[in-house]
Amino acid sequence: MNIPKIMRVGIIILLVILLAVIVRYFITRSIRKPQVPVKADDLTLQKIEKKDKIVHFEIKGGEESVRFMADKHYVGEDKNYHAEGNVEIVFLKKREGKDVFIYGNEVVYDKDWNHFALSGNGKVKYEDLVIESVSLNYDNKKELFSTAKGVNFSSEGLSGTAQKLDYLMGEEKLLLQENVHLRLRPNLETSFPLIAQGKRLVYSRKRRQGLMDGGVRLFHGESRAAASNLEFKLSEDEENLRTLVLKGNAKAFIREEEKEDISSSSRSSPFSQSTMREVEAEEIEIRAFPFLQKVQALEASGNCSIKFASSSGAFTHILAEHVKFLFDREGELREFEALERARMVDQEESSEEKRFIEGDSLIMKDKTDVLRAKGKGPYEARVASSDSEVFAEEISISLDNNNLEVRRGVKVVLNQKKGEKKRVGLFSEESPVLVNAKEMRYFDQEKRFLFNGDIKAWQEKRILLADEIVLYEETGKILSKGEVKSIFPHRPKDEEKEERVEISSDKMTYHPEQNLIFYEERSSLKVKDIDLRAQSVSVYLSEEEGDVEKIVARGDVVIVQSLGEGRGEEAIYDPDKESVVLLGNPVLIDKERGITRGDKLTFYLADDRILVENKARERSATVIKREK
Repeated sequence: MNIPKIMRVGIIILLVILLAVIVRYFITRSIRKPQVPVKADDLTLQKIEKKDKIVHFEIKGGEESVRFMADKHYVGEDKNYHAEGNVEIVFLKKREGKDVFIYGNEVVYDKDWNHFALSGNGKVKYEDLVIESVSLNYDNKKELFSTAKGVNFSSEGLSGTAQKLDYLMGEEKLLLQENVHLRLRPNLETSFPLIAQGKRLVYSRKRRQGLMDGGVRLFHGESRAAASNLEFKLSEDEENLRTLVLKGNAKAFIREEEKEDISSSSRSSPFSQSTMREVEAEEIEIRAFPFLQKVQALEASGNCSIKFASSSGAFTHILAEHVKFLFDREGELREFEALERARMVDQEESSEEKRFIEGDSLIMKDKTDVLRAKGKGPYEARVASSDSEVFAEEISISLDNNNLEVRRGVKVVLNQKKGEKKRVGLFSEESPVLVNAKEMRYFDQEKRFLFNGDIKAWQEKRILLADEIVLYEETGKILSKGEVKSIFPHRPKDEEKEERVEISSDKMTYHPEQNLIFYEERSSLKVKDIDLRAQSVSVYLSEEEGDVEKIVARGDVVIVQSLGEGRGEEAIYDPDKESVVLLGNPVLIDKERGITRGDKLTFYLADDRILVENKARERSATVIKREK
């Protein structure tokens, strides 16, 4: 027997059998393996189970692993892999520590695990973000989720819908387009969410900042707003709104519950007591307190219009180029400013009367409730109502009681109220009275003006000068002191030429109930060529027209005229007769004729005559006339 030959044949047979077993093993393995190709250099098949049409396996390798589950799995005619029925794919991101969960009725993906198409109630979960759509795409290489078939999304702080979505995981950037509805759930001490609608939204979760454009509209309970663009910033946990900016033809209507602690003794501030606020500007910005969801600041710029209104009918309307409100943590106004062509229109409840406050700037600080209006250059600050206008470089208005303090270059126009006729001192009721002064104060409760420093009040040719004037708005009563001077125009009967009557004193009082102007202390009267001095001068006005009926001077009367000097205790000036009657043991002193005494001296201003009358048994009269 040739043993070596037999051994060689046996080894050959054994090798053939072994080769057949190996071939059969690989053929059998290839048939049983799920059709999930994996790159050999970075992923290794760890576990495969297939029971009752459920495919469940886990693939690990490199920096990530994938868990896969579905009711059915196959290779389609498109050469892509199809998973159907309760599909769940989990990408375990080891490096970032952030997992991606994909769910759907059907998921189609390529052999490299780069592109996934979800359909039929597709859903993605990434951190706290959930994205749902009937058709959703995921690019694993770009880490991008996208859809153009309508989408719902939500996170801890916001949610919404849109027609198109793109979400970049690496940048944590959300892009929504077409019919975007954003729902913010900030902690606003109310159950109402903040809803924003627009055409496009870009939101960065890293910076917690968002930008919406395309006809933006906002809703919060009964409040609403609109603009071309919206910018907002959320807190780190996305639970609180930090800033909200409306840009481009921005409009906001804000409705709040009316506050009840309104004092009846003073006028409440329109900023804190309003229930409705209407804001229009090119840009509106609202900022909240850090860690406290209450409004800290509201700023508007670009043709601003802000209106505060209460349910009682009172309102305040502010117009300016720039407006800013700062509030404290209790919601009370801490600071306010309106800049560049600022204007405030104020109307109290149950009244049609409006007050206008204007200036280059309107400023209120330190919670004082005092509004300061300041002018700039040729444009003065102004406060105006139906019965008065006040102009100056600076005007301070107390909003709780309507008192005014006015400084530097004060100009006031006093108008007659509609349907009301009253005189102001020596001025008639037919036209406005103008007043200039260095300073002025107005006390609303008393309806009283107080003017100080180089005062000039006039109405056409009627003039009043003084260092201090107190004027009562409702009655027309006037108190003046300090180098008081009054000038009355007067036209005698049958005369074409107008005369000027001038009265001076240290003090002057107008008593409207008596139609009387009373001058006292170093009083004087000048008319034509007569100068009269006395302790007091009383001017009696006609009840209807307010013209001068007569003027009476009393106490140590001295009359100086070209014919001589008259002395007595009382003098009466009759404007129509153009005569001055001197009474009270009158004496006429003439350098040429000496002293003439009588019971009554009458000075005729038209022809320079003096009539001296005596009340003796036989009445006597002497006429003195200077020869020309």
